[in-house]
Amino acid sequence: MQLPLTTHLPLASSSQQVLTRRLLPLYIAAFSQGLVLWAPIEKVFLKSLGFDQAALGLMAACYGSLIPLLDLTSGLMADRWSRKGILMLASVASMLNALLGGLSHDVPTYLVSTLFFGVEVAFVSGTYESIVYDTLLELTGHSHAFEKRLGQLKLLSSLALIIGALIGGLVATLLSPRLAYFATIPLVAISLGSLLTFQEPHLHHSDERISLKRHLRAIAQTLFQRGKTLPIVTVLLTTSLLLSVIFEFGPLWQLALAAPVGLYGLANAAVLSAGGIGSWLSARLTLAKPATIVGVAGLLVGSSLALVVVRNAVVVILAQVVMVAGRVGLNMVFTRLLHDSLSSRLRAGAASGVGALSSIAFVFFALLFGVVSQHAGIFHAGWMVVGVALLAGVLLVKVAVGQDFKGPAASDEPASCGVA
Repeated sequence: MQLPLTTHLPLASSSQQVLTRRLLPLYIAAFSQGLVLWAPIEKVFLKSLGFDQAALGLMAACYGSLIPLLDLTSGLMADRWSRKGILMLASVASMLNALLGGLSHDVPTYLVSTLFFGVEVAFVSGTYESIVYDTLLELTGHSHAFEKRLGQLKLLSSLALIIGALIGGLVATLLSPRLAYFATIPLVAISLGSLLTFQEPHLHHSDERISLKRHLRAIAQTLFQRGKTLPIVTVLLTTSLLLSVIFEFGPLWQLALAAPVGLYGLANAAVLSAGGIGSWLSARLTLAKPATIVGVAGLLVGSSLALVVVRNAVVVILAQVVMVAGRVGLNMVFTRLLHDSLSSRLRAGAASGVGALSSIAFVFFALLFGVVSQHAGIFHAGWMVVGVALLAGVLLVKVAVGQDFKGPAASDEPASCGVA
């Protein structure tokens, strides 16, 4: 039977209220972790430290090379220990990143601070979505509201990033870019108190504990099932790469177009708000019709072409907004499809495994992109983005059209969890 890629069944009002109360501390934590005031002015601050475009590529590769190892490690720890604990460690890493970044006066010191950023990214990867999915299973027995609830969390996170970007831009303009780093620390600290009050679901501890070797083998077998999870993983990898490129290198187009400094905060806020748009879109996106699939793929490719041929800063920013919104919407739909195929005891590890693969791909892309943009310019390097968008579009059409996707899980155990 052909199933739509999103399924939306209403929950009873009382169940929705219980679920909202249960997830509220998690929502607050996600919002707090998103209040990163230094994000919009980072590239300007780095330029004052002596970074050039090649050094920016090296920086991205520096923390990006750390993420794959920590990504899988944190996923295993989350499955075998505590997902809430992993998120608390991510908050501590974020605070250390801001502290060391604010204290930096040269390139090497700042590179050290980015390692803690890599820790934060790795520890958050796959953890929130695993908690939301298992909370739904624990309270309702199904995943029908996954896109809606994860979308709410992502929307709050995007809202926090927008607020942080606007405040950070003001702090940098009126006071000092360095102060934006220090001001981030107490804001992120709020997440620690919120997470302490969160009641973590324990479905991942409900089964008999398996050895680490069997755990790793089960994750690999689950992720690389041909015709089932592997096509979903390929779409997630390419769309994740697109988002990483825009967030990491997007401001370079503004630098190349000599955009006014005041536009950086607004541009960052617009791109970050696109994540919220994508979250809203994911709960309404049904990729059952070929025309819809082709249309989404076309938007990704068309917006990437604008980064190559357009020389207007506002239009370039709008193109980046479209790319981010489309990628987030697609990613959340395919994330639910992935989790529908996972056992709770493998959930965070498998999701983090996908994140690790995405990080590995981004490391190589970042190094090459930095070199190309340094020697040929950002607009010629933009053809690399077009290539990734084309690949993502082709994979989306190939995976979605005529694919018989598994519906939302009715229990914790999927048909096959890959544990021998």
